[in-house]
Amino acid sequence: MRLQAAIDRVTTERAEEMICQMDGAADIIEVGTSLIKDYGLEGSVKYLKERFPDQCILADIKTCDEGEYEFRKAYEAGGDIPTVMGFSSISTLKACQKVAEEFGKEYMIDLLEVSDEKLELLKKEFPEAVFCVHLPADNQGRGLEILVKSMCEKLQGIQKIAVAGGVRLDNIGLMAKCGINIVIVGGAISKAEDIKEAARAFSAEIRRQRV
Repeated sequence: MRLQAAIDRVTTERAEEMICQMDGAADIIEVGTSLIKDYGLEGSVKYLKERFPDQCILADIKTCDEGEYEFRKAYEAGGDIPTVMGFSSISTLKACQKVAEEFGKEYMIDLLEVSDEKLELLKKEFPEAVFCVHLPADNQGRGLEILVKSMCEKLQGIQKIAVAGGVRLDNIGLMAKCGINIVIVGGAISKAEDIKEAARAFSAEIRRQRV
């Protein structure tokens, strides 16, 4: 299991400070959608990758069209894992897959509002992708456990599954039991009074679950 710390709605300078405070506890740093929209790929993803070249950076660009162009730009800016929405057309998803293969890097399919029928098609066509079970932010974390249990049954056979939206220290055990590979933590780290301690606590709990 990997820890992904999401950073959003701050300045890039503040994002840099937060990454420094995490002190390597997060396996993946997510450059959030709003951060990218505010500063562009150059001013957010590239800016942070240049300052933390050894850090895995997820660029949450939420592509839903222009797959080849957007993924290429994300990788060229230094992103290691760009995101594409699962409700996108298969041609768009195929374009993203093609560019990911070209760069030899991972990519994530966000399953927000994806039907069961579409999910089966995604599993067949894109088994190498990271599949992200995503509870909408507007749900404020309610219903995550039920969603995870349901989706993990539907995602049998997929090797890499991430979960976003309402991940807490006290449900990391459930994530481990369900075979989740990446837990995505937002405000529980980024809005913590002590960011370093919060990141370390999640990292320690993940390590404990591996034993």
